[in-house]
Amino acid sequence: MIESPSAAALLPPDWRPPSWMNRAACKGRTDLFFAPRAERPPARVRREAAARRVCEGCPVMVDCRDYAHQHTEYGLWAGESEDDRSDQGVPVPAPTSRHRTRTPSAATA
Repeated sequence: MIESPSAAALLPPDWRPPSWMNRAACKGRTDLFFAPRAERPPARVRREAAARRVCEGCPVMVDCRDYAHQHTEYGLWAGESEDDRSDQGVPVPAPTSRHRTRTPSAATA
């Protein structure tokens, strides 16, 4: 089985988290905010709902949202999913299921 690299292995060696991240209500809860491999849609809905409950009233919600928008982040940030950010016109790292470009079929072309 191939193991995926840890998040720390993907970051530049000199990367340091912004200070606001230490005050975030979600600190240490990556399981809620980033989808596991092959997550099914109903499981994603439940996971994101739980993550949004953590975000409610978080003291760094604005900083978190700004960071996600500026850094084209995956996952749920400040209560916003990739779909939510895409709906707002914020670039997302990859198309989500709701926002994939469809090729017109021959019948509609």
